[in-house]
Amino acid sequence: MKIVLFISILIIGSAFSAQQRPFNSQYMLNQYMINPAAAGQHLEAPISLSVRQEWAGMQGAPVTQFISFNRRIGKAQNMAFGTQLFNDVNGAFKNMGMQGTYACHLKINENSILSFGASAILSQTTVDGTNFIVNDYSDETLLGVKQKSFAPDASAGIFYFSQNVYFGVSTNQLLEAKYSFGENLIQNRQVNHIYASGGVTIKMAPGYRLEPSFLLKTVGPAPTEIDLNARFLYRENVWLGFSYRNSGATALMVGLERDRFVIGYAHDFTSSNIINYSAGTNELYLQYSFKNKHKGATKF
Repeated sequence: MKIVLFISILIIGSAFSAQQRPFNSQYMLNQYMINPAAAGQHLEAPISLSVRQEWAGMQGAPVTQFISFNRRIGKAQNMAFGTQLFNDVNGAFKNMGMQGTYACHLKINENSILSFGASAILSQTTVDGTNFIVNDYSDETLLGVKQKSFAPDASAGIFYFSQNVYFGVSTNQLLEAKYSFGENLIQNRQVNHIYASGGVTIKMAPGYRLEPSFLLKTVGPAPTEIDLNARFLYRENVWLGFSYRNSGATALMVGLERDRFVIGYAHDFTSSNIINYSAGTNELYLQYSFKNKHKGATKF
C-alpha cells in the first residue's frame, strides 16, 4: 500500500506537468538539449550550464540543472558527439542521469546540412519518503523510506540547419523506460515525448537581427503544447526575448553574447492559480564555446 502511494504521487506529478522530461525555456540557445541531431550545429564546441528554479517561493518546487557539451569530429567535420548531464528535483522525487550522443552530418550544399542523431541515456529516479507529510504517524514503514530505480532509455532526431534557418524533429524517452519500486516491483512507465522545433534569423539594419522560433511538444495523451518565441538582438550581442505557450504561460528573456561567452536569463509567468503562491520561475543559462582547430568546415 505504501509503494502504491509512492507511485501514485509520481504519476500524478507527471500528469500535472504534462511532461516527464525536465524543461528549459532557453532551448533556442542550445537545440542539442531537445534534439540529439543538433550536436555539432556550430563549428565551435559549446559547453553550457542551465539552472532552473520553478515556482520560486514554494517549498519543494521543481529545480533542474543541465550541463551539456557537443562538438564536431573527424577531418571532414561530418560527424559530431555530445554528452549531457541532468538533475531534476521535484519535492520527494529526483531524476538524474546522463546521455551520450552521436550525430552524422550530410552536407546538402555549401550553406546547409542535414543531421541524424541518436542518444543513449541512463537515469536514476529516487523516491524519498522522508519528505512526505502523512496523517498517520503510526505507519512507520511509510516514513523514512527511500528507494531508487535505474533505467536505460534512448532518443533520436533529425535536424536541418544552415546559417539562417533550422528545423528539427526528435523523439525522446523512445524506449519508454520503466522504473520499478517496492518488493513487488511496481512500475512507472515513462511516456514518449515528440518535439518539433524551428527558427529563422532575419537580418535587419547592420548589427540588428530578429530570431522568431517555435516548439511543438506532444506527450502521450496530453494536449499538444506550442511555444512561440522571438529574440531581438541589438548590435549582435545583446538581446531581449519573449515566449508564449498555449498552456497558459509566458516568459521574458534577456541575454548577452560577448566573444565566446553567452549568458541568458529567463523569467516565466503563469496564468494558473499557482501565481497566488509563487513569484514565478527563474532560469539562468551560461555557455562558453571552445575554438575548433579544423579549418574548411561549414561554419554556422
